[in-house]
Amino acid sequence: DVFSDASALVVSVLDGYNVCIFAYGQTGTGKTFTMEGTEQSRGVNYRTLQELFRIANERRETVSYEIFISVLEVYNEQIRDLLDPAPSSK
Repeated sequence: DVFSDASALVVSVLDGYNVCIFAYGQTGTGKTFTMEGTEQSRGVNYRTLQELFRIANERRETVSYEIFISVLEVYNEQIRDLLDPAPSSK
């Protein structure tokens, strides 16, 4: 259900807009599951990226894209880049 609402944002990204999908709530309410899911039932992150690259591939004859992705965690007022293999203290 969440992905069906978020999937429209993919077209916005490919039309040149910046997009943020933000999960907020108390501990234990399912944010991680909603965003990541499981291997059998992928979450919003995986499904959105799959759709993003599917549409970009469909348009490859007419449009060239440069795509940048960030995955951040904000916890106890600390921001952590979840894609950084060597996190710093910044």
